[in-house]
Amino acid sequence: MIEANERATGACVKTVACVGGVSLERGVAIEEVHDYIREAANLVWMDVQDPGPAELSMLLEEFGFHPLALEDVAKGQQRPKVEEYKGYMFVVTYAVLPGVDMHDVQTVEVDLFIGRNYVVSLHRGRVPALEEAMKRWTRGGPMLREGVGFLVYTVMDAVIDAYFPLIHAIEDEVEETEMSMLTHLRPGSVQELLQLKRTLFTLRRVLYPLRDTFHVFLKRDQPMFSADTVVYFQSVYDHVLRILDVLENEREMVSGALEAYLTILSNRLNTTMRTLTLITVCVALAGSLFGAWGMNVRVPFAEDPWAFTAIVIGTVALIGLAVLISWKKEWI
Repeated sequence: MIEANERATGACVKTVACVGGVSLERGVAIEEVHDYIREAANLVWMDVQDPGPAELSMLLEEFGFHPLALEDVAKGQQRPKVEEYKGYMFVVTYAVLPGVDMHDVQTVEVDLFIGRNYVVSLHRGRVPALEEAMKRWTRGGPMLREGVGFLVYTVMDAVIDAYFPLIHAIEDEVEETEMSMLTHLRPGSVQELLQLKRTLFTLRRVLYPLRDTFHVFLKRDQPMFSADTVVYFQSVYDHVLRILDVLENEREMVSGALEAYLTILSNRLNTTMRTLTLITVCVALAGSLFGAWGMNVRVPFAEDPWAFTAIVIGTVALIGLAVLISWKKEWI
């Protein structure tokens, strides 16, 4: 649906222009972007996949972005943040890649330059959340007239929505692991719980700073967004808070599951040690009695033909009594 401008560097640049809040023009040439931006009623979204030095130089020339912001884009691995420059904002956020193992979650950095009538997004590799955002935005209908605010909302909403399936899958995994521990302990349970805990930490690390980002978006005196789009940003902000609450609860669940696992393991170890102790006592008792009959010393009643039989019966009775007492006291 969207024509892409393939760069010699391997980057893929997709540009869509909304003219006058009514019609969409796809596959806009890079050379024509500046002409669209000159008209305040127009809106341009340029998406750059795998940007290289040539693309960063083009952005510096066409949009006049600050070299420090472009340097952050080139280096990558930036913390989620929002920086306000004269005439535009620079936002760093992270999108989750779907279809990966929940124990090894992959996130990709998405950098956004937000101006009065344009958005430039930059990222490495495909980001399905941005593709979904493009579909939602192009189907926006009358909301296209809301300008850049509705576009930014669409992007952020699609990015945040992509986290929900993963959050629900992790929650189900934690509950399943907790239930399985009540029936049998698997050697891999601890490793799975630790991996889930690391995953939750990674998600919280990239989502928690978004609270500051939306504080900037929700400012009443924000000149870039219309007042009608504030309620949309508030909705996405509520989704972020909801995810953070769920992440915190899941972290507590994982920590509780780990503690429960260690407690169950300790109790089973104590039970095993008590059983081994009882066995040791029984073996020692039997060994001490029967061993005496093998020594070259005179044993009382050794000449009595029923003495050995009585010793055997008495030993078995003592061992049975010890086992019965241990069973009554729930030692075994």
